[in-house]
Amino acid sequence: MPTALSRALAGFASGLRYEHLPARAIEAVRIGMADTVGVMLSGIDMPVSRHVLASLGTRGVKNEARIQLGTETASVADATLVNAVTTSSVVFDDVAFAGCHTSTVLMPALLAEGERIGASGRRVIQAYAAGYEAWARLAERDPDSYSSKGWHATACFGPLAVALALANLRGFDEATTLRALGIAASMSGGITASFDTDVGPFQIGRGAAGGVLAVQLAEAGMSAPADALERSGRGMLVALSPKGAVDLESPLDDLGSAWRLESIGINVKQYPFGNIAQRAVDGALDLANAHDVKPQQVMRVELLISDAQYAVISKSPSVLHFVPSHSVPLAVVAALFEKRVTFDALEESFHGRPDVQALLQKVETVADSRIPADTQPNLGFSGGVRLHLADGRVLESPSVDYARGHWTRPMSEAELWQKFWSCSSKQLAQPQAEKLFASLIRLDEVANVGTLNR
Repeated sequence: MPTALSRALAGFASGLRYEHLPARAIEAVRIGMADTVGVMLSGIDMPVSRHVLASLGTRGVKNEARIQLGTETASVADATLVNAVTTSSVVFDDVAFAGCHTSTVLMPALLAEGERIGASGRRVIQAYAAGYEAWARLAERDPDSYSSKGWHATACFGPLAVALALANLRGFDEATTLRALGIAASMSGGITASFDTDVGPFQIGRGAAGGVLAVQLAEAGMSAPADALERSGRGMLVALSPKGAVDLESPLDDLGSAWRLESIGINVKQYPFGNIAQRAVDGALDLANAHDVKPQQVMRVELLISDAQYAVISKSPSVLHFVPSHSVPLAVVAALFEKRVTFDALEESFHGRPDVQALLQKVETVADSRIPADTQPNLGFSGGVRLHLADGRVLESPSVDYARGHWTRPMSEAELWQKFWSCSSKQLAQPQAEKLFASLIRLDEVANVGTLNR
């Protein structure tokens, strides 16, 4: 008889060691951690980050973990909360499977608890893998998208991943890990109605901090259901399942031998916009650079998308309300004006310009039945972009499977550094940023993560 799902995940997390990880999985974690710390630094001045920071009860009282890798400290739970909120506030964070942002949840918790206990970079990598791999397997068990039911999957599954990761980091046995998982299941939650508001990043941060609390309570001896995920009619997976089609029975036979960190990995965003915009920006930049397109030449812009993705995109709040970081038309217009897309495009000094506003009015979304539906959700626009020019020419970029920065089209270390510097330059001097990036991208060589950015 196969091991029950919750117990199988707890056994995997409690038994995983660094030596078990393939090199490609280790590389994925190093990239995810380095990229996400940079993104966190870019969000320090965001309003939601300031709101949450002001609410912390242990700020300056407990000296367990640093806030945003700076000089202020708080409890591990509070530092995790604000650091996760700060990271997700700028929608520049990486993406893994099913549209979930694994690093946004795992990095803050692992660095906070790792700092408290003096964990090495290898221990943190090992723990990240425990949380990621378990989360990936849970995401695969339901054929339907959680967002179709209104669930924010990152916020819903984040507490579980953090609980398993921190249980591994702390060296908990299987029984304690199982209780931590059961407690974390009770903390699941988050709705897509919160997207495009401050509640979106807050519910991710709350989920990460919930995983921290689950581990603390399990260590203290709190009891919890041993089948909190899979109990028929009552477990978390059944409660969240959009159509009740979640698989509660299939065994996890290859957990620990087939690695999703190898096959799915970490998908790094090149542009400070939502994931749905990344391929469209690639297409626009390809056309603008190849044909030296000037904005004043453009009469109409068509952003091509599959019928299936259009059904999802058309319901997004960002379509109804202009939110710069979620606006695909703005990202494409920035590409046409600047031949690059940076944080500058998010400033009103750019998107409020009359010429930019005029071109925005010429951008339309076109569902194209010839474009196949993506095999992964949340990939958004296809990368197919059609430009109608004043001289009668029509330029079109082809649809692409994955954006630059996807695990199958990875950024070089130099490109990763350039993104890190663009994110951190307002907070760190360049030599300090270079030192921090070098430590993160080679996290396996760090003896104590508490020394990062010191």
